[in-house]
Amino acid sequence: MKNGFLITFEGIDKVGKSTQVKRLLNHLIAKGHNPVLVREPGSTAISERIRTILADPGLKNKISPLAELFLYSASRAQLVVETIEPELKANKIVIADRFYDSSTAYQGFGRGIPIGNIEAVNKIATHNIKPDLTILLYINEKSPRPHKSINRLAPNLFDDRTEQEFLLFRQKVQDGFFAIAQKEKERFLVLEASESKDQIFKKIKTRVDKLLKTFTP
Repeated sequence: MKNGFLITFEGIDKVGKSTQVKRLLNHLIAKGHNPVLVREPGSTAISERIRTILADPGLKNKISPLAELFLYSASRAQLVVETIEPELKANKIVIADRFYDSSTAYQGFGRGIPIGNIEAVNKIATHNIKPDLTILLYINEKSPRPHKSINRLAPNLFDDRTEQEFLLFRQKVQDGFFAIAQKEKERFLVLEASESKDQIFKKIKTRVDKLLKTFTP
C-alpha cells in the first residue's frame, strides 16, 4: 500500500510539460516538501538504457508497436520497483513526467494496439499503482494563438504527406488522452497549453495545494 502522492504530467511532445514539472517541483520544495522527480522512460540505470534504444535514430520506424509497448513497460516496471513504489511507501510526493497513460494514448490510440491489452500490461508494470493527480496539457489547434510545438516539430505540416501523417498521429494521441481523461475525470486536470505559463501553473498550484491538504509527510 502506498502512502505518499503520485502526480503525473501527460500530453503530446513539446506541449510544455517539462516547464510545469520544474515549476511544481520548486513550489513543493518551497512549501517544505522533499519531492522526487522521475521521467519516462528513464530515471534508473536500466530505464535509461531502454530510453537510448527508443531514441536511437537508426531504429526509427523499425520498432514494432508491440515491441515499443513492451520496451516502455519494461522501463516503467523497473522505475516503479526501484523508485516510485519505495518513495510512495516512504510517504514522499513523486512527480512523474509521463506514466502509464502515455502508453495507452501513444501505443493504444496512436498505434492501434487494443486498449484492453495495454491496460492489462499497465497494471502489471505498475503493480497497479495509480496517480493521485494527472495534469494533461493539450493543444487547441483552433486557438487564436496556436501552440509553438506544432511549428517547432513540423514547419510545413500540410505540404508533405509524411508531415500530414505526423500531424494525424499526434491528433490520435491527443484524442486518446482526452478519452482517458473523460473516463477518469476526478483524477485529471486538463489545461490548454496556449495559455500563458503563469496561468497554467496557477491552476496546477491550486489543484495540487488542495490535494496536499490531506497529505501528512
